Amino acid sequence: MDNIYLYINNEQVGPFAEEKIKRYLKEGRIQPSDLGWVEGATGWKPISEMLGLPIARQVESIPLQSETVSSKINEKIAQVDSKLGRFLGDDQDPAVVDKVVKKAMELLTRGEEIEYVGVQKKPIVTIAPDAVLLTNKRFIVFRPKIMGMTFEDHVWREVANVHMSEQMLSATISCTIVGGKKLEIDSIPKKQARKIYTYAQEVEERMHEERRLRAMEEKRAGSGGVVIQAPMSMPQQSVAPPADDPMATLGKLKQMLEAGFIEASEYEAKKAEVLSKM
Repeated sequence: MDNIYLYINNEQVGPFAEEKIKRYLKEGRIQPSDLGWVEGATGWKPISEMLGLPIARQVESIPLQSETVSSKINEKIAQVDSKLGRFLGDDQDPAVVDKVVKKAMELLTRGEEIEYVGVQKKPIVTIAPDAVLLTNKRFIVFRPKIMGMTFEDHVWREVANVHMSEQMLSATISCTIVGGKKLEIDSIPKKQARKIYTYAQEVEERMHEERRLRAMEEKRAGSGGVVIQAPMSMPQQSVAPPADDPMATLGKLKQMLEAGFIEASEYEAKKAEVLSKM
């Protein structure tokens, strides 16, 4: 068994080959109760269980009863599951999710919350898979490197034209960043990619509605207004054209149409009514 990851001192390390893990156990550098994980496993397990080693023989020098050891193991597993459980429902790599979530927690702003985490699953593993992390404020891509991890984040108003293309075993998420930059993450399991795409579409619709409302407000503010404040000694009143001046009425209707206060059909109906009285 190769590519074994360890969870020690609340951090994920590795991967290690099985022979190296056994040597570390013999040297006392790790304990049988320490948690391990390999790709494809459903969760973290004690190293002794993964390698088929009896716990009692490996921990004879530890002054703890086997029940106490098992209790501590279960406690560690519960701690991992409680933090990551909500992000592992679609077969994400728990080791990668653990690392990405920890890093993201250092970057979150006030009121920002993690909504979803998607992880690459390539047929050939190189360094480590990339990951997509969505928050209620940002679209973040994490790219592990040999000596660490880099990330690229964009607030949702900068993200546009999110697309998903499905291949035989996985899918690709792509989008355009304000300024024309293209961002693409491939080899995302289809189920995870669909979740990312759906959430991005919901945010994109929300951003579109906010832009539409803002444009309407700006258009109304730029129309010049139709109410003039009267002197303090007199009650406020609207300045309107005389009722018997059809040209002034048509001019006002035209201004209201251009400012977006009335629809074209309403304008044509009112225009016909005024012209009929001339």
